[in-house]
Amino acid sequence: MLQLAVAFTLIRAASAQEAEEVTEGQLYRVERPDVPGALATSATGSVVRTPPTDGTPYRVEALAQTHGGFGAYVADDAAEVIGAEAWHEAGYTGEGVKLAVFDVQWFGSELDPDELGEFDTHDCWAHPGCTPAMETSAPRFSYEEGSHGLACAELVRDLAPGVELHLVRTNGYTTFENAANWSVREDMDLATLSMSFMNDSFYDGTGPVSDLVEVMSEGGVLLVTSAGNYAEGHWLGWFTDEDGDDLHEFSPGVERLPVELPGGARRGVTLHWDNYGRCGDLDLDARIVREDGVVLARGESTQTEGEEGCSPVERLSPALEDDALVYLEVRRRRGDPATRLRVLTTSGDLPTYIREGSITDPGAHRLAFTVGAVRADGYLTNEPEYFSSWGPTAGGALKPDIAAPDGVTSSVYGASGFYGTSAASPVAAAAVALVMSRFPEMTAFEAAEWLKDHAATDRSLRQAPHDGLGAGHLVLPPPDGQGRACLGSGAWRGAAFVIPFALMRRRRRRH
Repeated sequence: MLQLAVAFTLIRAASAQEAEEVTEGQLYRVERPDVPGALATSATGSVVRTPPTDGTPYRVEALAQTHGGFGAYVADDAAEVIGAEAWHEAGYTGEGVKLAVFDVQWFGSELDPDELGEFDTHDCWAHPGCTPAMETSAPRFSYEEGSHGLACAELVRDLAPGVELHLVRTNGYTTFENAANWSVREDMDLATLSMSFMNDSFYDGTGPVSDLVEVMSEGGVLLVTSAGNYAEGHWLGWFTDEDGDDLHEFSPGVERLPVELPGGARRGVTLHWDNYGRCGDLDLDARIVREDGVVLARGESTQTEGEEGCSPVERLSPALEDDALVYLEVRRRRGDPATRLRVLTTSGDLPTYIREGSITDPGAHRLAFTVGAVRADGYLTNEPEYFSSWGPTAGGALKPDIAAPDGVTSSVYGASGFYGTSAASPVAAAAVALVMSRFPEMTAFEAAEWLKDHAATDRSLRQAPHDGLGAGHLVLPPPDGQGRACLGSGAWRGAAFVIPFALMRRRRRRH
């Protein structure tokens, strides 16, 4: 297997400054560029530590959350699983394709610097133009620690060794804005992003993160993104209060939602409700309690109509030394409660989870090529991974678009492999690049449609795409004799239920 290479030197200086502990809700996005003292800036906003008091619009800065890591099983080779080896032998390696990996974690120590080669890197935190190369002596924030990005880039390089590969530091919404604009300026064909940005929408294809997906699509750049690992950490439903005590009932007569949280978790539980664009109509509070009623965490932000920073979100992070079963309660403080609620834990599980609708941003947008995960061992007969997020989205989009393997070999994560929808997304992105090198007239959007049309599935034309698999299992048929595919002609029989990417974005010439 080809080793991952990067253009920067990994400096493990003993004197490197310790990364700062920060969680979502501790940094703010001010809707004005070049704010004095800003930590980072973009064309439209800045990241600051404290919200402004002069009336400048602001919101909580969404931090990037990754979707995978090492597993506990023997891994399989991704190229063999999806059929890429025959494409390599036929000379199709992704040549002529420009592909970017957007990620937060480029600061691991798994790879020996002597084994590294040369790739272009871009730091969208250090400069809004993403022009500086990444300096990896130490991350600025603790949530950037690790080699998640290296693992994603390694999969792309192994599966599509001919691509022009760019590695891009993208650690929050503002840097995602910078990366999206950079990808258009630099004429990228596609980017893979194995992360979520949380709580800026009800995951219905609207909001600031979705706006950036549209920026990329209009500029001719396909965003390939992971569906998320939240299927068993998600609950969705309408606010219900049959007994009139202002406490939400998760099921008839049940006013507590059990939550299993690990000890020492940086993130706990998020409650948000479908009041984006009209925040302040409804004010909800939440708290996490033990079985005996002792309160462990409170979410009591005041949602006031017209107030800057108003957000229909409550974040709760109890300090737990050990794994624990705790309970979430939701109380109406004010307003009409006729709205949908969503509970999401990114570090624990919900024993009474609802997997449908658990795809987050940017995967919830119709123009993103959203990828679910299927275990590589026994791939073609496997159902989605238990954690892999399902659609449809709150906006009605049929997601994910396709499923690809996880549990694949990786130098970064060792023999046990790379797991999660984080692994599936770069596999799919590399497959798009291989199709583009086989059919040079295709854009990335058209190549993604081709892969959906050739996905392996046992579903019939009369069935909508699977809520966890989308079009089916991503496979590459033998490259010889494959002509231009038509929707509905391949192994996938659900194509009639989707709008092809090629009809939803501005066409662009290949370089």
